[in-house]
Amino acid sequence: MRFCVHRLLLFRLTAVATVCVLAGACAPVADAPRLRVEATDPGADAMLGPQQRFHIRFSLASSVPLVVTLDPYFQREPLSANLGTSAPVTLPAGGATAVAHLFFWGDHATRVDEIRLVARVPKKPEIVAETVLPVKLAWVAREMPAREPAAWVAAARSGNGDTAMNALDERSQWLVFGAVIIAVALSGFTSRWLRRRWHARKRDG
Repeated sequence: MRFCVHRLLLFRLTAVATVCVLAGACAPVADAPRLRVEATDPGADAMLGPQQRFHIRFSLASSVPLVVTLDPYFQREPLSANLGTSAPVTLPAGGATAVAHLFFWGDHATRVDEIRLVARVPKKPEIVAETVLPVKLAWVAREMPAREPAAWVAAARSGNGDTAMNALDERSQWLVFGAVIIAVALSGFTSRWLRRRWHARKRDG
């Protein structure tokens, strides 16, 4: 009797281990986060008036949620005085795109020659992904003519174009589901087979 019980437990543990191995094989490999600039509005060489926005559309591929900031620089010096921005932006795990902007105000011109997009795990200081956008931007103290924003900027403002997520590959989900079904069926078949053998031995004995 004890031998049969031990055999049953062994078969069930084997089935569970099989499911874990198959699930691990089907799960996507965790890659390093990838951060990329998709578009800007206006172009990277522009003169803007006080509080006129410079928009950046960017994509992020990551297995965990990340927070993205926009950090403007001029001659490698960070700029924070009179800075306004919609960042940080929190993006969910998976593939996603987002739109963020920054601007400057004040009574003097501000020049920007690069914008660093930096991704971090929420509430952690370490940088996990970074990309540098070279620009030749200037915010001047005088008013500049208003311009029509790009379609993707308008979509982002209306809340229809900010973020798009990609779920886990459907094929992998079905493979994991199939592995679970096979393991459960194997466990049930093994249990019935062991019970029949035990009853047969009991009758013979």
